[in-house]
Amino acid sequence: MSTSRFALLVAVLTLLATQFPLGADDKTAKSKPPARSARDPRIGIRVLITRAGAELRTPKATVWRAYLGEVFTVSLTNDEWLWIDEKGGWLWEKETIPFATAVDELTERVKASATAENYHLRGVALLAHREYDRAIADFTQSLSLQPQNAGALNNRGQCHYLSQNYAEAIRDFSAALKQDPKNFLARNNRALAYIATRDWKAARNDLQDALQQVPDYPEALNNRGVVHQKMGLHDEAVKDFTAALKVDPRYTDALGNRAYTYRLQGEFSRAIADLEKAIAIRPVTYEAVNDLAWLLATAGNDATRDAARSLQLARQACSLSEYKQWNTLDTLAAACAENGQFAEAREWLATAIELAPETEKKRLREHLNLVMAEKPIRE
Repeated sequence: MSTSRFALLVAVLTLLATQFPLGADDKTAKSKPPARSARDPRIGIRVLITRAGAELRTPKATVWRAYLGEVFTVSLTNDEWLWIDEKGGWLWEKETIPFATAVDELTERVKASATAENYHLRGVALLAHREYDRAIADFTQSLSLQPQNAGALNNRGQCHYLSQNYAEAIRDFSAALKQDPKNFLARNNRALAYIATRDWKAARNDLQDALQQVPDYPEALNNRGVVHQKMGLHDEAVKDFTAALKVDPRYTDALGNRAYTYRLQGEFSRAIADLEKAIAIRPVTYEAVNDLAWLLATAGNDATRDAARSLQLARQACSLSEYKQWNTLDTLAAACAENGQFAEAREWLATAIELAPETEKKRLREHLNLVMAEKPIRE
């Protein structure tokens, strides 16, 4: 799977509920976001979910049930309630822990009581902090204390997946499913490992099974769309991404994936519309900005390209990613070339080639050859 523009985005790996939920049930969501209070130090911090299924709510509905280990940014506060803008709902503070201090706080819990629950929760925090080896050790310790815990197996599998150890990931997800055959989260996660190994049939089978259990499971719908797109079934892919967006209209991965599929179908105006929506939803992340900049700089359709806007967006994507992402630098080079700024394009491509993984260097060198000849980059 490419990590460049229009890369198909599989859903974030979903953590499984531990059987040790934190928090109580006597909670009522506040009515609406209050005026921002700059004095509240909680505004702007990230929080880690400590109870699987923690509800994000409005007075009318539950808008999201969070995964154990999911991370959100607090936009507003109202007593014990935290407003999560990306989901449009209130989250109970007692079902969270500050992301920055989560590992330290849970380490103190482990020191005080070295239980399967506390090892599992610290493992979740370490996983969220991308400390995969330490997280694996905690999940393994939790399983030694309580072997029948599909959640710990699922979460250890995620560490293996994110470490690109796909065989071990599949082994852990399969063990979780052996313990709990109805575990649709582990089934979705095993599908991601199959996608990584290009086993489209096995991935689709797992996703079909997950969706039979939970038809409105947006991550599984998105991931099945990825599989269908990889199989060349573009119409089916669009249907899946659209279904995921019907469940969660703010699901930017599904918007990006549908935009990519529209582009493959030559539906450039639809692709642009989806990317514009994704940018509006998450303006502080670079992916959709970068994808739109690439499309406007490199589309083979003359009517689609917009040199000036592609350059503005490409610089924005690089700024958002702190000029550390090779693919945003490649996009900036393409936008510079589209604007006739070939010297600058060469400089950015040289840096992009240094930062890129080996699998991408050949393609980037082809881009460099084009700009060296003062030709634009086209897809």
